[in-house]
Amino acid sequence: MRPLDSTCQRVADGSMKITRGMPTGRFDFMAAVWLFAAVTIMPATGHASTETVSMMTSAADWRTSVAADAFRESAPGEWTGPVVEPPFAFDELIYSWAVRLPRGEGFRLHLRAGFADGTKSPWLYAGFWGQVRDPVTSRTAPTFDRGRLDMDWLQLKEKAVTFQFKVVQASTASLTVRPTLTVVVTDNTPSSTTLAMAAAPQAGDWPSTAGACVLDLPFRRQMTSAGVITPNRCQSAALATAMEYFGRPVPLEDIVALTHEPEYDYPGVWPRVIAAAGEFGFEGVIDRFRDWDSVRAAVAQNKVILCSIRLKEGSCKQPPYASMGNHIVALNGVTDDGRVVVTDSFLAKSGRGYRCQWLLEDFQKVWMETKQGIALVILPPAGVPRRCITDLEPFPAGREPIRGDDH
Repeated sequence: MRPLDSTCQRVADGSMKITRGMPTGRFDFMAAVWLFAAVTIMPATGHASTETVSMMTSAADWRTSVAADAFRESAPGEWTGPVVEPPFAFDELIYSWAVRLPRGEGFRLHLRAGFADGTKSPWLYAGFWGQVRDPVTSRTAPTFDRGRLDMDWLQLKEKAVTFQFKVVQASTASLTVRPTLTVVVTDNTPSSTTLAMAAAPQAGDWPSTAGACVLDLPFRRQMTSAGVITPNRCQSAALATAMEYFGRPVPLEDIVALTHEPEYDYPGVWPRVIAAAGEFGFEGVIDRFRDWDSVRAAVAQNKVILCSIRLKEGSCKQPPYASMGNHIVALNGVTDDGRVVVTDSFLAKSGRGYRCQWLLEDFQKVWMETKQGIALVILPPAGVPRRCITDLEPFPAGREPIRGDDH
């Protein structure tokens, strides 16, 4: 079960004023302590911090970045980043890159993990960007005895204590710039010590949720500018929604050309979606959301969260469709009466994709629980105003879920 998938393939088949309220999702005392400290102490900066920590009872996350200028030349056409030691051992790592490459340049990225016994994994292939001289037509995910790197997600059977990235020139043109990486590591079976460590506040980007709203996002269909339906391009359509909300409409085909992973022949992996946003002038980061306070805080900052979801038939009370494979939707926000509003590119023919409503408990299940809250966060350009929905139709009680193709 791959939580980073973004193919959006199906597996089977009176208005209300919006106001901000307290979260109604699962919440524990230690998370409350951390969130209180984060909201009341941490500075309300406009961009993701270098290192922040968040947690919930089931997992502990740690976030960091590896700056482009931290890579040092280790061989001709090869640059190695620093060995990074998170504050706790981890069994998952997700990452994305941001860089604007000059025409003709390209690189391949590699990742390795270090273990407590002093051994290291081999260098694992972690993707490419730009124009490469030796494209592979059919690639399989690299594996070793203690884990695998599934396109954009390192899964470990044994916890690691360090990680390191390497950038290798892959174009005939000399590589003149290196990427900046954003990384989230996770301990899925944390000890009480790790939980206590993760609960401690650190400098970060967790402002007050004062003024939170539900964003008025536009609907973008999985359709080219020529009117051709392109199923399984939900990640590109969700990114199109975010960019159009921020004032830059982009044809879907222009986004797909960047997000598609040709070596795995896959519609869109996380690093390529973030990098594609950068090509159009937008900053983005990969992240996890474990609670609704952090969601509200991000929306209050005018950030658009692209959520990775999956729905098994019969698992939710009132979903908009009967079932859904790995899928990406753009999050508008959360109401205080337990509704989550999204923009869903799949729900096109039915007309349900614009301001599509979920019960909070249902959306928590398909996102935070089934997909561990993984999301791409597209950051607002400076000066772009936040546009909020002021009125919303009541939840469509008795709505029959969509069955079949609604692209």
